[in-house]
Amino acid sequence: MRLAIARLAKVVVALVAAGLAVYAAALDVSYQHSLSDFTGVLLLAEARLKFDPEHQEVLVISAGQVRIFNQAGMQEYAFGDDAELGHPIDAVALEGGDLMVLSYSAGSPVQLVRCNFRGEPAAKVALTGLPAGFAETFHPDAIARAGAKLYVADRPGMRVVVAGLDGAVEKSFDLAEKLDVAKKREDLGLRGFSVDRNGNILFTIQPLFRGFVLSPEGEVTEFGERGSAPGKFNIVAGIARDEAGYTYVTDILKSAVLVFDPALKFKKEFGYRGVRPGNLSAPVDVVAADGRVWVSQNARRGVNVYRISLESQSGPGVRSR
Repeated sequence: MRLAIARLAKVVVALVAAGLAVYAAALDVSYQHSLSDFTGVLLLAEARLKFDPEHQEVLVISAGQVRIFNQAGMQEYAFGDDAELGHPIDAVALEGGDLMVLSYSAGSPVQLVRCNFRGEPAAKVALTGLPAGFAETFHPDAIARAGAKLYVADRPGMRVVVAGLDGAVEKSFDLAEKLDVAKKREDLGLRGFSVDRNGNILFTIQPLFRGFVLSPEGEVTEFGERGSAPGKFNIVAGIARDEAGYTYVTDILKSAVLVFDPALKFKKEFGYRGVRPGNLSAPVDVVAADGRVWVSQNARRGVNVYRISLESQSGPGVRSR
């Protein structure tokens, strides 16, 4: 009997040890390189990032320029800030190679412009069919895409519309109303904004120390809480989700990227402030795809690229509204 118990105890210990090994190896992050051109690393600041799955390229929008980088992290082309196109503030890649650019010109409202990959405008696209309450107050400053749908956000106004590539609005979301914070709209706003491949809208709200996911059906799930411990937020910024359903949130104060599994349970942080390769300085935006994560930074530190390997892991729960 004692021998059987001893053997059972050894099995339990072995299983626990194996579990801990899996837990420890659940997230593997390795710094690869920083985005560059033929002169070296590009010292960009506060860049917005988008991934083009069709061409395996990354779009970097910064200081009125749209830059396109290949899989090796080298710049292939750049354009922007000319009289016909205007000053780009965001952009997404469309199927077939075209781009949709959100831009503005002096004295004119922000506009959507469809371009070829060299930034040569083909057509201006107007948002039509905006719902009552949006038409006069909707001032877009961010754009994302899922399939053949455009997701255009007014982040300070906490409003998002979903439109076809022709600009016809199909859905609209007043996120301040949905979160019951309309009276605090001007004090909150959205910081991070992106859309995953399934049409879920991801966003962060800095003063609430939260990340949020809005499903296509309009259900909101929130996650995160304030604190300095691993998995907690200080100053949240960018947010993105990869093909496997893992969510990445940048924290400006921590100078780290926080990773959450498909159930929005915390897994690990990586980056942190420093000068060594792979360290981060006030990370702003993030995009994740194809086993890689791109992170833009402040302080002209450019865009870091990481290789990441993920497995499932348990962690803190989430809250739903």
